[in-house]
Amino acid sequence: MATDTIKLSDAQTLRVVASSPEALELESSWTTGGRRPPTHWHPRQHELFEVLAGRLTVELDGKPPQILRPGETVDVPPRTSHRMWNAGPEPARALWRVSPALRTEEMFRFIDRGMSPIRGVQLLWTFRHEFRLGTPKRR
Repeated sequence: MATDTIKLSDAQTLRVVASSPEALELESSWTTGGRRPPTHWHPRQHELFEVLAGRLTVELDGKPPQILRPGETVDVPPRTSHRMWNAGPEPARALWRVSPALRTEEMFRFIDRGMSPIRGVQLLWTFRHEFRLGTPKRR
């Protein structure tokens, strides 16, 4: 496991805390003024976020945004559309657990190496078991 910083966007960086097939544990940091990321979902993965500092704005399953403060958590079951960002006046940090890990760390490192339209298509195909854009169809 590498201990370096992974850059997901100009506003969000990650540090891997622990990585195993069962779970990927991260510490995520968001600067102020970040744009809203795209709405997305995970076919088979569960995510849990716990805010450590600042405020995290969360849109979950098409509901109005909610603001989480330090000590508050959000649970994201598989097949649940969501997105989160820092809309607050100070930087934000959260612990983030993804289970099972699948190839999520590899996906984040792929993003960190730079994105282009072609790499975006590669991302969506290569990591389709970890990440999908939009909202899932209801079963």
